[in-house]
Amino acid sequence: MSGDEQIRVSKTMAFLLRHRPDVGALTPDAEGYVPVAELAKALGKQLRRDVSEAEVRTIADDGAGRFQCADDRIRANREPPPVARRKTSLGEAARRDLPPDILYHATTDDQVRRILDAGVLTVPEGRQLFLSSDEAQAWRVAHRLQGAPRVLYIDASRARRHGARFWRSRRTGLFQTRGVPLQDVLNLQDGFAEQISAGGIPVRRGPDGVRLALIKVTRKSGVTWEVAKGKLEDGEPPELAAVREVREEMGVVVDLKITHTLGIVRYGFLAPGGLPRLKTVHVYLMEPLGEIASFVPAAAEGIGDVGWFTPEEAARAVTHTSLVPLIQQIGTKL
Repeated sequence: MSGDEQIRVSKTMAFLLRHRPDVGALTPDAEGYVPVAELAKALGKQLRRDVSEAEVRTIADDGAGRFQCADDRIRANREPPPVARRKTSLGEAARRDLPPDILYHATTDDQVRRILDAGVLTVPEGRQLFLSSDEAQAWRVAHRLQGAPRVLYIDASRARRHGARFWRSRRTGLFQTRGVPLQDVLNLQDGFAEQISAGGIPVRRGPDGVRLALIKVTRKSGVTWEVAKGKLEDGEPPELAAVREVREEMGVVVDLKITHTLGIVRYGFLAPGGLPRLKTVHVYLMEPLGEIASFVPAAAEGIGDVGWFTPEEAARAVTHTSLVPLIQQIGTKL
């Protein structure tokens, strides 16, 4: 099991045990324990693959004190022991140093020709390659180079799966690497195009506090909780597209009002036929102009359910890591 997959299973375990046992049809006892076999079955349904009891126990053992097993039962610890808490803190620091899904490299047309000839994105003489998380910054640097400026889009998430290692410079804040496989430089691939989408998160306020609505989507890779979104029509502003897509995908009839702009999310993916795409998603916070009595999810688009989450639960539930920072900031806007 890869590191990314282990993180995915661990997050799903924490979500089911700590926040939503009802989603997995789990019934914790008075101490919060559920049978390991039942949790493995619930994980299998959520992740759309077989999950063994041994896999659950392995993740529990490696979970830095987040889980506790007792014979054939398991629970999520609310308060890890001090040593485990220090490990978790270090892990969180390491995650903060992970690159976003897309990084940017400033270069020139002449250098691009050299990169294509070499078949890999590197810097001559074994020097380290510098990458920015800010496209505008990369363009400023590119314009200072000698030659026609270019900025390359690096699918850092996929490059990591292909063995590339990234680390952040403490001095400059830029990311560094020894090299990136050419297949992970999106705009150097045949058929590359950009795709712009927009979506949003409806908000519900009540006696139990603020709740955020997410959609449950079935994909080839498994079942995920996501922000409702879709592509812009020709000439359509992202704000209008976001409201339209949320209403269509969640199946709500009330009007929605955008209250906050959360920002954009960018990531790479392969369209049908293996065509490389750079996806840009504009994400907004919305309030319904009326009560949402029920949802009628767009089943034809693979949407099986709509759920309400606290902001903390939503940040844990979403599978796409680029969405987490956007959701985490919601608490400061409400």
